[in-house]
Amino acid sequence: MYRALPDKVPDGLSIGLLLGFPCRKDTLVTPEMAIALASQPMPTNMNVGYLCLKGKPIEEARDLCAENAIKLGAKYLWFVDDDVIPPPNTVRKLINVLQNHPEVKVCAGIYCLKLDPTSPIVFKGNGQGSYWNWKVGDIFEVTGVGAGCMMIDTDIFKRIQRPFFPWPKADVNDAEQWEMSEDLSFCKKVREAGFRVVAHGGVLCDHFDVKTGKTYRLPENSFPYTKEALSAEETQQDYSI
Repeated sequence: MYRALPDKVPDGLSIGLLLGFPCRKDTLVTPEMAIALASQPMPTNMNVGYLCLKGKPIEEARDLCAENAIKLGAKYLWFVDDDVIPPPNTVRKLINVLQNHPEVKVCAGIYCLKLDPTSPIVFKGNGQGSYWNWKVGDIFEVTGVGAGCMMIDTDIFKRIQRPFFPWPKADVNDAEQWEMSEDLSFCKKVREAGFRVVAHGGVLCDHFDVKTGKTYRLPENSFPYTKEALSAEETQQDYSI
C-alpha cells in the first residue's frame, strides 16, 4: 500500500482512495482529529492519496477534490471536514458498503448539528427536518446526508454533470426559491441519476466547534440508541442493504 499527496504520486501508480480534506483558512486540526485519521486502517492493498484544500468555499473545495480524484483515477473519494472526527474503522465500513452494493454511490457517516439540542444531519425528504427513525448500526437509504464524512464511488462523476457540488444561493426577493447546501445538492444529483445514497448508523462522528471547543454527538438518550425496534414499514427503511 502506497500513501502520498496527489502531486507526489509516481507516474503509472493507481490510487484506490483519495482523502479530500477541506479546511478553513485559519483552522488548526485538533489532536483528536489527527489521531482519528492516523489510526484509520485502510482496505487491504489499496493505495491512498491525501488532498488538503485550505481557505476555499466549501462547494469549490469539494469540486476540486472530485476533479483530482478523476485525474488520479481513484476508485473512491472520502471527504473528511476539518471539524468532523470519524470513529475507528470508518474507511473500511464505508467502502465495504460501496463494494458490495454497486447501486449505492454514496455511503456517509452520521454527525450532528452544532446546536443545542442537536440533531443528526441525515434526511428523508428535503424540508422534513432531521430523520431520527433508525438504530445505531443500521445502514439505510436517505435523500440527503452531510458530506463531512462521506465516501463516494467516483464512478458517479461520469454520470452527473458539473458542478458536482453546487450551492445555489437563494434569492431573498423570490419567495418560491430556497437554498440547498452543496452536500444535499450532490445527493440530489446522485439520486436523480438513478443511484442510491445511504447513511451508516455504525459510523457516528463527533462534530467539533472550533470557536467554542464544544463537541456535538448523537445523544445517547435519542431514539437511535433505544432498544425497541420499529418495523421496516414503520421506519421506511430498506433493510436489504
